[in-house]
Amino acid sequence: MYLRDVLELDLLREAGLRIATGSERSDRPVSWVHSGEIADIARYLSGGEVLLTAATGLSSPTADRRAYVRELAQAGAAALIVELGRTFTELPAEMIDEAESRGLLIAVLEREVPFAAVTRLVHTAILREQYAAQERATQIGDDFSRLVLEGAHVPQMLELLASRLGNPVVLEDGLRRVVAYGQGSGPMAPVLREWHHHSRRGHQGTAVGVQTAESEPRCVWTSVALRGEIWGRLHVLEVDSAVDAVAQLALGRAASNIALYLLAERDAYLSETAERSLVSDAANRANFSGEEFLSRATGLGIGFDEDLVMIVASRTDRANEDPEESAQEEGEQRLRDWFRLSGWPSVVGTLSGQIVAVAASSPRGGMRPRLAELAEGLDDGAFVYRVGISRPARASVLRRAYAEAQIAYDLGPAMSNDSVHHYNDLVLHRLLTPLAKTGPQLTNFVESELGDLIAYDAEHNSDLLKTLDAFLQNNGNKAATADALFLQRRSIYYRLTRIEDLLGRSIEPADHRARLYLALRAREVLEGRASAEASPK
Repeated sequence: MYLRDVLELDLLREAGLRIATGSERSDRPVSWVHSGEIADIARYLSGGEVLLTAATGLSSPTADRRAYVRELAQAGAAALIVELGRTFTELPAEMIDEAESRGLLIAVLEREVPFAAVTRLVHTAILREQYAAQERATQIGDDFSRLVLEGAHVPQMLELLASRLGNPVVLEDGLRRVVAYGQGSGPMAPVLREWHHHSRRGHQGTAVGVQTAESEPRCVWTSVALRGEIWGRLHVLEVDSAVDAVAQLALGRAASNIALYLLAERDAYLSETAERSLVSDAANRANFSGEEFLSRATGLGIGFDEDLVMIVASRTDRANEDPEESAQEEGEQRLRDWFRLSGWPSVVGTLSGQIVAVAASSPRGGMRPRLAELAEGLDDGAFVYRVGISRPARASVLRRAYAEAQIAYDLGPAMSNDSVHHYNDLVLHRLLTPLAKTGPQLTNFVESELGDLIAYDAEHNSDLLKTLDAFLQNNGNKAATADALFLQRRSIYYRLTRIEDLLGRSIEPADHRARLYLALRAREVLEGRASAEASPK
């Protein structure tokens, strides 16, 4: 019940109630109504009360009326209602002045009114509201418990709570990371972006029980305890509507249900689940905004202040067999741990059997050296990792970056035997890949340019194609080609002469080299595509 409801009672209106000061305070909640005449009654109040009085205790000329008002305000009284006639014909100016400075609403009654009747009306209304609130909170709690029993996950539970309470609900762990939330009707990005500031303002202490934080936004919160230890906190934020008694009652029961969920050995996976959900949304959701991604990452305690890259990785054993699902999960955790230990901001998840990460584009030490460390760190001897990397991108275009990382992952092995493949390194392959899917033109081009060399290598078990590629990769420098292939220069001279004989033309002109280089790359694309089509799905 609110103060405005008390002030609108017919019984008081008929007695000529008028507000003397503090009308802007009529939205305060009322906990009870008391009547009393003693001058020091404030010491018997606990906050939120409306005091009814005829002010007989203030009739003495020596009575400190300012102190009377001041003490009521300090005790948290919601309002003072003074019946005129017995002690005052008008409210003393010093009481009005003190009330204005203390923010206390004072109303006066022009005629007598039975205080017992007023208290009975208000107390009945308060008890009725409390019963209704308890009934509603019990229903919310029952629905929440049913979700737990049905095996729902925490985000689903919090969505239910947010929809029933009409405000966002946030679960944070002991490190003040947002591990799940229910959104309510408004946007969550502003809340998540400032979460660490909100969480540390007005949320001190570890007492079990529902508490109020006068933070921005205002919220009620309670601790989530596991085995006698505080695991985290559950918050209901006053964003879309006023937080009422129902929210406070439902919050405590929800925290208990979440604790039961976490006790089922699932607490260690909550933050990882939040990461997986974030990665999945960034890669797949068409309407997923960059602001929402950054806000949710901030809520998890991961700050991105630069462009990002998408990373796709997967592992197979040395026999090139697909890993089991448990192996992929282990690889995901190893990748997450590697990022954390390296101090490289990232979120990690699994999509379509692959490990997918979003990471800062400029880690300390440089992107390429760090990625080489990543592949080396993940390779445990039994498994090999292949990694595809997108171009640096803004958070708003992570879906495109995910597609680029996938292309790098798929096409990279056709270009090199390295473990890590960058989208930017695959310009020709990206241009040639569509041609490989549309008809025989690319196959015919490769055959016309390299057919004789391919046949010769197959018949004589030689490496003329490899020699030609090394020669072109080294810009026609024969000494560098010999070093790259670990051969003597005269062996290179012999091979190059043999290549020219089989091709029937010189390999010195720039246009000849360009055609041959393009044909070599096209052959890699064709072989990579054939390998992918032959592999089991």
